[in-house]
Amino acid sequence: MRELMLFLHIVLAMLWVGGMLFLVLVLAPFIRKLPIRDQAFQEVGRRFSFYGTLLALLGLFITGLFNVHYILGFSNIFNFSNPYTLTLWHKIALFVLIVIVSLVHDLYFGKRAVESSFHRGMARFLGLLNLILSLAVVYFAVRLRFGG
Repeated sequence: MRELMLFLHIVLAMLWVGGMLFLVLVLAPFIRKLPIRDQAFQEVGRRFSFYGTLLALLGLFITGLFNVHYILGFSNIFNFSNPYTLTLWHKIALFVLIVIVSLVHDLYFGKRAVESSFHRGMARFLGLLNLILSLAVVYFAVRLRFGG
C-alpha cells in the first residue's frame, strides 16, 4: 500500500508541475499568437484549474498524509531534531503557500485576466510564482528521498 501511495503522489506531482511547465514553455507561446488568445487562455485555465490544480493538489494532500504515516509516523511529525522532519515541514509550508497562491490566481486574477492588463499581469506573475514554489517542493522531495 505504501508503494501505491508514493506512486500516486509522484504521478500527481508530475501532473501539477509538468502541467505548469507545459503551459509556460509550450502552450502559452502558441496561444499568444492566436486571434482568440483571451478566450483560449480562459478555457485552458479553467480546465487546468480543475485537473491540474484542484484534483492534483487535493490528491497530493491525501497521498502526502499517507506517506507521512508510512514513512515517518504521525507521532514523529514534531521531532524537529530529525533532519527529515525539518525538511518535511519546509515542504508542507511551501505546499500551503502554493494552495493559497493557486486560490488567489484561479478564483480572482485568472477570472479577471481578460478585463485588464493589471489582472492579466498578476495572473501571469502568480502562475510563475506557483511554478517556482512547486519546483522548490520538488527539490525538498528529493532531499527527503536522501534522508532530509
